[in-house]
Amino acid sequence: MASRSTVNSPLTMLQAHFRQLRVVARFDQALRGWSTEDPVLSAITSHRVLVDVLADRDYARHDEVLHALLARAASPVGAGVIATEVVMNAMLPAVPGIVGRVVRAARAAGSTVGVRRGVTGGGVSASEESRDIQAAVIGHLWEQTRCYPLRRRHHVAANLVRETQRAAQRDFGVDHGQAAADVVSIDDDEAHRPLASAPKEMDASEELLELLSWAVEQDRLDEHSATILITRYFGDPVGRDGVATDRQIGALIGLSQPTITRHRRRAFEQLAQAAAEYPGHELPRAG
Repeated sequence: MASRSTVNSPLTMLQAHFRQLRVVARFDQALRGWSTEDPVLSAITSHRVLVDVLADRDYARHDEVLHALLARAASPVGAGVIATEVVMNAMLPAVPGIVGRVVRAARAAGSTVGVRRGVTGGGVSASEESRDIQAAVIGHLWEQTRCYPLRRRHHVAANLVRETQRAAQRDFGVDHGQAAADVVSIDDDEAHRPLASAPKEMDASEELLELLSWAVEQDRLDEHSATILITRYFGDPVGRDGVATDRQIGALIGLSQPTITRHRRRAFEQLAQAAAEYPGHELPRAG
């Protein structure tokens, strides 16, 4: 008999949601439209075709297709949400592995530095439910999908897994530079090694911090907006999704949650405009 944590887990429920006929029909409609707009997606006219393409071992083709979808996932309008859901659905098989590696890394860190929770220390308590860890990993995967650095055109799936894993590790205080984090390598599976061999490059967090610094220096981002974004992604408070919530930011800055939400949205708009002028933005992208 399946356990409650398995039957009602966030992963199981999300998989069931993506299998619903109305959701598949929405995916089909979106993919048909994108197939007429983007040569990379020209042959992918339905969700079934997408599943078949991503099931083979043509990893270069995987990169092209996922990158094209991620370019759409970055859009703030409705199409961006649908593209994010399509990529999320394709990446869900990786979630159990990420959860397992996060748990092992956090416990390994805890055995070295003592079991501590939060961003400053490692460790997963014995009573920690996999449901909660799954929810955190899925939340980070959503954010990584929406914020994927589009200049990374190779090893796309591996990059998504790696950055999701690192973000989830930070929830439990595991620095990916620690020896305890070595167990999170996604190169263990021989079948996935060609896909998982990630290039040597800075991670998404480092890229975001560099972009923020550059935007402030170039007066593309005011200091108030920069403070909100730095507190959200790099400050001590950590919410359920691994970043500071608007309420937590407001408590630190001394503003109400609605005010912080409004300012955060404006900060995102400023940062998006700055990213268009950031050195290296002219590198080839999908679409």
